[in-house]
Amino acid sequence: MKILSPVDKAGEVEALISAGAGELYCGLLMTDWHDKYIAGALNRRPGSGANFTKYDELASCVEIAHRRNVPVILTVNEHYYTPGQYPYLMDYINRISGIGVDALMVADLALLLTLREKQIRPKIYISTGGTVFNSGSVKFYRELGASRVTLPRHLNLKEIKAITNNIKGIETEVFVLNSRCPYVDGFCTFQHGLAGPNIPLLYQNACMLPYDISVGAVDETSQAEISGRRQHIWETVHVDDHPCGACALYDLAKMGITAVKIVGRGNATERKVADVKFLKSLLDYLEREKPSQVAFRKVAQESYQKTYGRPCRQHLCYFPEIMEEDGTGAICR
Repeated sequence: MKILSPVDKAGEVEALISAGAGELYCGLLMTDWHDKYIAGALNRRPGSGANFTKYDELASCVEIAHRRNVPVILTVNEHYYTPGQYPYLMDYINRISGIGVDALMVADLALLLTLREKQIRPKIYISTGGTVFNSGSVKFYRELGASRVTLPRHLNLKEIKAITNNIKGIETEVFVLNSRCPYVDGFCTFQHGLAGPNIPLLYQNACMLPYDISVGAVDETSQAEISGRRQHIWETVHVDDHPCGACALYDLAKMGITAVKIVGRGNATERKVADVKFLKSLLDYLEREKPSQVAFRKVAQESYQKTYGRPCRQHLCYFPEIMEEDGTGAICR
């Protein structure tokens, strides 16, 4: 099982690979596209800080990574593109293909069909924006030429296992670190970083603006009351506060997941390297010691606290059912 790490500077490629990254993914946002479309990002990251901004920067990244036999995946995963954008988009993709990018991460079905028709050389991976909820959708994308699908963040381990048990001939990818968005990416209509200049940095995404909620219910055990309590937790936390699913690496490896993905384009190099090292140490432990599921989860939680300086928290766990099984509880810290 590979670690899929973000990258946005050629100078950090060697460090990420040395830390244990088996694959790299990135974005390329050209100034002319950004100036013309502003919020209409090529890859749902409109800021230059999360993207390469020149073709030669991307080419340097690919060259360095390929020397270490590590593939590079480029995100072209906006939910849709307008007909007027296609001439630019296809020229962009043709140039990227010439650079030697190994795969394109896409979400728009129309773009997928266009790439298939034009027999574009890089492999096609389906972004989480492609809303793969079941094995039928995986097979649908496989028939259209996709080599990999990214499973959405809201799926639990039982749902992921049900999908992987019923598919073959296609790779799977799962999020395990950073930015545990509770929403379904493929249905999201917000952009990152567009909440306005007077909004605190913590809430730069419009969907994360703080708000109050109250529930009126006579029965204290009603579903409405339970939902209200959960929502009060959500309104006080932030999805980027080191959410983690490392405890599930044991289960994901058993399922045959191809890659585990770290969210973090735009993060500092030191943060990216630390994230990769954290996951690599756990995968090495899993391979070397062949621990039990219980033993692995204990080591993962201890390693998380040592790395990030805080205990595991159920509301920021990618797979909170693990904490319920372990009896570690749901404490909002």
